[in-house]
Amino acid sequence: MPPLTGPNPFRAPRPHRARRWAWAGTLVALLAIGAGWTVAASFSVSLGSTETGAGTYHPTTALTYFAEVDAGVAIVPTPAPTTLSTTVGTPTVLPATATNYGVNTATAGDVGQFWKFTEATTAPVSTELVLRFSVSTGAGPTITQVTAYVETQAVAPGSALTFVLYFDLGAVSGGTITLNSVLEITQQCSAVGTCP
Repeated sequence: MPPLTGPNPFRAPRPHRARRWAWAGTLVALLAIGAGWTVAASFSVSLGSTETGAGTYHPTTALTYFAEVDAGVAIVPTPAPTTLSTTVGTPTVLPATATNYGVNTATAGDVGQFWKFTEATTAPVSTELVLRFSVSTGAGPTITQVTAYVETQAVAPGSALTFVLYFDLGAVSGGTITLNSVLEITQQCSAVGTCP
């Protein structure tokens, strides 16, 4: 039998890792929220006599100046936050104050998956970031992917700033809300308007 040539067909391909990428992922199985519930800043899935959910969290390193510090489920605040830009050439410019944003179009009072980022005072000025969100909802599930673009301030902030981003999951009054899994990716771009 001649020797095998080329890549080993029994070896799993290695994932591509680009420099300056930070991956943060949370996998949560079937978080069901119905009427008459209480929202907490975060949630957990636990096992009882019957398995009601399961998940895995893979911690990773975020960008040193734009770090995710918390994630969970909460009510979208009032007033409803402005939606982040999805156009690479016209990113949302972060203000010099803590602010809320919508990843998708958000409605005040709806249930939302949130991500909380802290921008450090060491953030490079006028630098663009691409934030990619993939959210699985419902029993199907339905997978929604959103790529948003933000730009740091032209002048470095005097203190660390907190930005909370919400993905609107819908109104509780509309019935049961199920969030199956969430994946978030952050990347620094080489220049404003040049994120892939």
